[in-house]
Amino acid sequence: MPEEQRHYGQWSRDELHQAEATACQFLEENSTRIAETMQAKATVLEHLIEQLSLRETSFADRLEYFARASEVARLIQADADGFFDLASQPMVARILGTVPPEEAQP
Repeated sequence: MPEEQRHYGQWSRDELHQAEATACQFLEENSTRIAETMQAKATVLEHLIEQLSLRETSFADRLEYFARASEVARLIQADADGFFDLASQPMVARILGTVPPEEAQP
């Protein structure tokens, strides 16, 4: 999402509620596909880990499996972070919007 669209602090309470409701609806409607995609990546990761445990796996193959596992783990993290950000930012902004400005200062 472009940075200029993420300044939730400037949004009205109704806009924040709508953004939160939209994020909730999106995650509910797509939960099965999201879970299936993440599960597929986890299955690949599990397979790579199994290959690492085999005694007959060569040194070069182990390095390859570590590299692939790292890539898959980053993809899983990116998915999780992206969906968390999508859902949490409007909610956090709404909560922070209820804090008086003098109390919000560090």
